[in-house]
Amino acid sequence: MTKADLESAKLAREEACAWLLHLRSDHPDGSDAAAFRQWSDDHPGAADLLRDTWGSLRVAAAEVAQEEQAKARASAAKRNSSRNLRTGRRAFVGFALAAGVSWLAVSPPLGLWPSIADLASDYRTGTGEQRRVVLSERIAVEMNTQTSLELMKQQDGVHGVKLLAGEAEFDAMAPDAARSRPLMPVAVVAGNGRIGADVGRFNVRRTATSVCVTCLAGALTLDHPQGKLTLQAGDQVTYDDRRVRPVSRIDTDNVTAWRRGLLVFNNVPLVEVVDEINRYRPGKIIIRNAALGANRVQAQFPITRLDDAVNMLCRLYDGHITRLPGRIELMT
Repeated sequence: MTKADLESAKLAREEACAWLLHLRSDHPDGSDAAAFRQWSDDHPGAADLLRDTWGSLRVAAAEVAQEEQAKARASAAKRNSSRNLRTGRRAFVGFALAAGVSWLAVSPPLGLWPSIADLASDYRTGTGEQRRVVLSERIAVEMNTQTSLELMKQQDGVHGVKLLAGEAEFDAMAPDAARSRPLMPVAVVAGNGRIGADVGRFNVRRTATSVCVTCLAGALTLDHPQGKLTLQAGDQVTYDDRRVRPVSRIDTDNVTAWRRGLLVFNNVPLVEVVDEINRYRPGKIIIRNAALGANRVQAQFPITRLDDAVNMLCRLYDGHITRLPGRIELMT
C-alpha cells in the first residue's frame, strides 16, 4: 500500500468517527442521510465498520438499560447520590464491554468523548469547563478543562490526590492558627512522580506523554524514580515515566493564563497551538499539512473566542478548513 493509500485510509477512519459522533449525538435530517449515503458509497470499508460499531452499541445500550432498571427496582430504597454515580460508571464500562468495542471506551477515537478512567474519577471537568473544588481545609483545587482527579486514601497523615489527566492548580493552604491540629502535608501523584507540599501553590499538567509541574508560591518537592527535587516559586520541571528534565525558571503568568481566561503562545508551532485549542472546544481540529503545522505562533486568545482564533490562524498562514460532521475540522 502506498503512502497516499495510507493517508486516504486514515482520513476515511477520521471521517467515520465524525459520522459516528454526529449521527448518535445530533439530530440528523434528510440532507444528512443523503450526505451519509454518498460518503458510504465513496468509502465502503469505513462505512461497514461504522455500521457494525453503531449496531453493536445500540444492542449493548438496550441490554445495559434493562439491567440497570432491574437493579434500580431492587435497591431503590437504599440508593443515594454517591451510589448513583458509581452505578453510572459501571453502566458505561458494561456498555462498552458488552458492545465488543472496548477500544471506544479505553481509547476514544480523536479524544471525542471521555475514557473509562475519566468517567471513573472522583472529580472531572468536561471540554471547556473549569471548576473549583475544596477538598479540605488544607487543600483547594482549580481544575482546568478535560481534567480528572481521583482522591487517595489518607496515609500517614497526608492529603493525597491523583491527577489522572488534564491540568489543575493546587493550593496547599496554611492551617487555621486557632486550631492545634498538626500540619498534614499535601501530596499530588501524576504519572511516576509525587509532588509534596506543606504550604504552597503549584500547577500540574499531565498529558499522554509527560507531566509538567510549576511552583507558583512557597516550595514543593518532587519524588521520582530518578531522584528527588525541591522547587521554589518560579521553578518548573517536566518529567515522564523514565526521566526528569532539568529545572528551569519561567514566567508563571503564562502558566496561569488559563485562570484569567486566556491561552498564551510564545513562539509555539501551530500544530501545538491547535492541540491546545482542541482541549477547550468541542470536536477536533486536525492539521493535515506538516509545513502548515510547523509555523510559529506568537499570540494570545480568549478562551471564549477560540473559533475566531482558528479562523484567524487559518487566514494568517494561508490555510484552508474543511468542516465535517461532529465539529471535525481538517486544516490544510
